[in-house]
Amino acid sequence: MREIASTDFYSIHVDMAKNRLFITYKGAWMKPAQVPNFVKDHADAIKLLSPGFTALVDVRQMEAMLLSDFIRQAQSDAIQAGIKKAARIYDKPTFIQIQAEHIHKKTGLNSKAFDDVAAAEAWLDEP
Repeated sequence: MREIASTDFYSIHVDMAKNRLFITYKGAWMKPAQVPNFVKDHADAIKLLSPGFTALVDVRQMEAMLLSDFIRQAQSDAIQAGIKKAARIYDKPTFIQIQAEHIHKKTGLNSKAFDDVAAAEAWLDEP
């Protein structure tokens, strides 16, 4: 596993053997100054993966997401790079989950919500 970025608001890793992107969102995304490099860091990560890659997105530590345009841009970039599907991990249903589902519908990203990491990874591993 290779770390691409780790900040107070997100971490991005790639597992090139699995062809998988790992993102953990943290805190409250309220101002662009909190995540100035997110889109670039995300783009740098997906450049290391091959078309057909998957993503495991952990949203359990995120408190608020006012910067949904950043997430939408990252998803659009992933779609252009050939993402197959993304699994999102939540502790419980939250407003952030509703926001994420809305963004996924807009971008067309194939994604599914889970409350269990093992189940999410099993779904991502399916052909």
